[in-house]
Amino acid sequence: MARLRPLRSFFAVLGVALAAALVACLLPENPYQRWQLLDGTLHAKSRWIYERIHFDPRPIDVAVVGPSRAIRAVDARHLEAALRGQGVQAHVVNFALPEGGRDVNDVIVEEMLREKTPKLLIIGVIEKPSRFGHPAYKYLAPPSMVADPGYATNLDYLANLAYLPFRQMRLFVADVLPGGAFGLSKTFRAERYTPDPTQDILFTTRTGEVVPADQPARRDDLEAGARDLKARTTPPLLPRAFADLEFGDDRHYIRRIVAAAERRHVKVAFLFLPFYTGPQAAQEGDFYRRFGPVWNAGFVAPHPELYSDYAHLTTQGADSLLPWLAPKVAQELKAP
Repeated sequence: MARLRPLRSFFAVLGVALAAALVACLLPENPYQRWQLLDGTLHAKSRWIYERIHFDPRPIDVAVVGPSRAIRAVDARHLEAALRGQGVQAHVVNFALPEGGRDVNDVIVEEMLREKTPKLLIIGVIEKPSRFGHPAYKYLAPPSMVADPGYATNLDYLANLAYLPFRQMRLFVADVLPGGAFGLSKTFRAERYTPDPTQDILFTTRTGEVVPADQPARRDDLEAGARDLKARTTPPLLPRAFADLEFGDDRHYIRRIVAAAERRHVKVAFLFLPFYTGPQAAQEGDFYRRFGPVWNAGFVAPHPELYSDYAHLTTQGADSLLPWLAPKVAQELKAP
């Protein structure tokens, strides 16, 4: 009997800890503060995304989500100007965030659709889908989404769930204390808001050098980066019939995004963006075409003068896409 006491004590402590964690997860929060948790990081743009959705009265007609390649490839202001040349007036936003993982795109889209109804959602895609979720998901997703694993092979689920009680306690304290805490603002201040910020994110090389958005990289740097990416790319490990398991993050959340868009009668299109000398078509192209057109920008892959590093276009590279991209966007906006 004495041997059972430590085991009972262990389970008692574990039960109390789990109960405390559950209570912490249920603490109320200020959603605006949640979208500030990444201030000062690579994903600091998340605050602006929330502000543009909730505090800017302008409509959103075209929204872009996806990884960093979509940030560099679509300049919202330049696309708006190109659309005017096509006889279309539209407000364009680029809500793409650096790094891969489709779950955070779903968080952004569902947050946007609570307040705005764009006519077109453009989803940036690359040569292969991610097997993992986005590192920003556990910071930005509402508690109900974090608590739902979504799909059977969600390898990020336990780590995201374990962080949730600590996040909610921090947000609760920040909302309760006068003036907020931890640098999280309780209320929106219009004088600090930038309506149309430069959409660029500064990337760095492995040696710490900043990658200028307006300068093409050296050819040898591009080739070295492309070789490294190809070496790090793992081809599909499972038969095609099991793609929903191997690439659950991409497939599950693409379906969620499309379903949310359909409920609001929002059109969806996919924009494929290659890395330098990379594949000129997306591995999941057939899957994406179930939900909307796939606009393939694979033709830029052989052109070193268009790349600021092996994966991202220069501003001139992005502008070179506009005569090709703007008519496609205009056609979708004009069609009933």
